[in-house]
Amino acid sequence: MTKSPPVDASQEQIDTPALLLDLDVLDRNLERMAALVANTGIRLRPHVKTHKSPLIAHRQMAAGAVGVCCAKVGEAEVMVAGGIPDVLITTPVVAPEKIRRLMSLARQATVGVVADDLQNVRHLSEAAKEQKVTVHLVVEINVGQNRCGVSPGPAGADLADEIARLPGLRFRGFQGYHGSLQQVVDLDRRAAEIRRALDLLLESAQAARGRGHAIDVLTGGGTGSSATDIGFHGLTELQPGSYVLMDCNYSRIHWGADGALVPFGNAISILTSVVSCTSADRIIVDTGWKSASCDSGMPVLKAIDGATFAFAGDEHGKVSVPEGTRISAGDKLELLPSHCDTTVNLYDHYVCVRDGKVESLWPVAARGRSQ
Repeated sequence: MTKSPPVDASQEQIDTPALLLDLDVLDRNLERMAALVANTGIRLRPHVKTHKSPLIAHRQMAAGAVGVCCAKVGEAEVMVAGGIPDVLITTPVVAPEKIRRLMSLARQATVGVVADDLQNVRHLSEAAKEQKVTVHLVVEINVGQNRCGVSPGPAGADLADEIARLPGLRFRGFQGYHGSLQQVVDLDRRAAEIRRALDLLLESAQAARGRGHAIDVLTGGGTGSSATDIGFHGLTELQPGSYVLMDCNYSRIHWGADGALVPFGNAISILTSVVSCTSADRIIVDTGWKSASCDSGMPVLKAIDGATFAFAGDEHGKVSVPEGTRISAGDKLELLPSHCDTTVNLYDHYVCVRDGKVESLWPVAARGRSQ
């Protein structure tokens, strides 16, 4: 177990591997997303699967978010226990034990959940009626992700008809999320695909409105599509997650027509130590598969142009640097994760730093809460 650094410790005093959180960058990211949605009429409901921290969620709420999104019941339990009053679980809750836990949450906070199955909707109604609670339902529409969701058009309205007549449930609207579009680098291609996905969601909403259903919520989108989603004026809620921390994959996508990159900075990095440096072509650090995720590629060395990282096992990585770069055993380097969500899930806490000094430790409270 990594030893916790004392408050006011310098970066050199932090034991490694450690997950650093730059509080100044975090604050700027919060401000920039708040500014992006300001005066658009679109509510911000960020996804906490990225950071897994009620402390960060409270900062998002303070910056104008109306609530948060959670991927699983376990995440929602952590958020509600941490004082977040409004959560939307963005995947169906089907198993009886999970439905029981969902009803418990609905007694403590405003709880929404997505659904795409008639039998599941009926089970949710039975449980809500028994527990005397109200659960807000959002019908999932498959807008191209091909994961969950009913087909666009009348299928969503059919499910809305059933939800509206069942006790314990309140139909709120539709969700349409296309995650594979979020990191499409080219802006024009990304925007065209996002427009197609949004049109499928709007088709479903129109079908439901034609049957007399009020649509309070059209929710979806993410960090990569957020500016485009706002420009198309279709969603009522935006669900970005990664913007708050960022990673090196998101950092490369085009944001503006001039090729400008995303306006959010890399707030997290992995602090790692050089443990062996017997030759210039064999620099070994103490970060391996257990402390940096590899599902989206390699982490990137921060502040060393031309340097590369490769995994060398569970506990170690191998760094290559340009000729003439001075690296010695005991030196500390920073790595930018390729995927912030899965990397954060490897750590017990954030080491929060400001101006190179440790300011506090924040638990990654929803770490591992995938049930």
